Amino acid sequence: MVATEVPIVSRLKREECKRTKHDSEFSKWKILVGPSDWEDHSSGKEGAERYRVHNLPSCIQSPGVYELGLFVSPAGLRREVRKLRSVDIVVVYLGQAENIRTRLQRYGRSGAHLANVDSTGNTSNCKVMSLERGSGLFEEIFSRGYSIVFRWAPMELI
Repeated sequence: MVATEVPIVSRLKREECKRTKHDSEFSKWKILVGPSDWEDHSSGKEGAERYRVHNLPSCIQSPGVYELGLFVSPAGLRREVRKLRSVDIVVVYLGQAENIRTRLQRYGRSGAHLANVDSTGNTSNCKVMSLERGSGLFEEIFSRGYSIVFRWAPMELI
């Protein structure tokens, strides 16, 4: 019997692709939660919001798909980011929701289901933390000075 080699097929990961064929259907990238937003809000800093409400989609109820990514602003620019460039964003999550605005609000308020996951994807390694600081993956992201960004597309376009 002759052994045959099985070809190894490698699959591209979304975070390795700077562009997709659907990019034109998505909104521009916007900041959902900056690195100090949750902390500033919990400490009572004047004018601080837990997340960037003004960046949420204006549609009241719209099904769609969304991507969450990490953005590291250029040195010295924390809140004064003028333009989010795709080359500075690593996409880490792709989701679908019946109501995009509501789903993004959940991420902004508490991290939703991603808040209790660490960088390895494990939920058991996470400490129980207060909502003021967040927990798990989101806390790790903020401690490194990253912002959480999103873009979305209505379901009928995809």
